[in-house]
Amino acid sequence: MTRGRPGMCIVNPALVAEIAPLTGSQSEIMRRAGISWNSWIKVSAGLPIRVSVGRRLKARILPRAHESEALRRRFPAETMDGIDRAALDAAFLRPVASTISAAAIQLPPIRSVRRARQLLVGSYPAAGLGTATALS
Repeated sequence: MTRGRPGMCIVNPALVAEIAPLTGSQSEIMRRAGISWNSWIKVSAGLPIRVSVGRRLKARILPRAHESEALRRRFPAETMDGIDRAALDAAFLRPVASTISAAAIQLPPIRSVRRARQLLVGSYPAAGLGTATALS
């Protein structure tokens, strides 16, 4: 995680929908995933989070990854729980792009996971400025 903004990373956007069921609801996320609801919204939007938060999320999700059928399909292995944890571990966190556009810094508040996912796919109102691509 040395490239880009020091101390920051993103959770692989391709995995967010697959790990979401493991995090639980807004009232459960701190207990299950060890991160705040606001951090989860950033993860859902593909926005940078502190490396320590990303590592804590990964440490809480990896032991329960076998509970996700989607993760077992994406990372198959001939193990008792059917998941290649080494591959999932390697794919989980990504470095932040070295340049983030000014439009990405000036985003309006993202207060829900639904809006965060809209940002990730480019349908959030401010996403027309190219913010989603500037973050990856």
